Amino acid sequence: MTISCFRTAEPLYIVTLRGNTQADSVFRTWQQQNNVANVVIQNQRLLIHDQNSFEKFRMTWTLGEVMVWDTWNRRHIYLD
Repeated sequence: MTISCFRTAEPLYIVTLRGNTQADSVFRTWQQQNNVANVVIQNQRLLIHDQNSFEKFRMTWTLGEVMVWDTWNRRHIYLD
């Protein structure tokens, strides 16, 4: 299932939840609780399409270890 609103063609960030086979539902719960519109949840990944949504993700994420790929700079971002 794909959830999307107001997004650009390519995501700025791709977030993968490590070690969780139910990542879609975890991401969906986070999206609903934090009222974030500019993301797509697809194939166990969270695709973030704007900087404000990524900053909100960084400030509010507490649900597990994630791996973030920055598509613009072509590097991983490690969250503390």
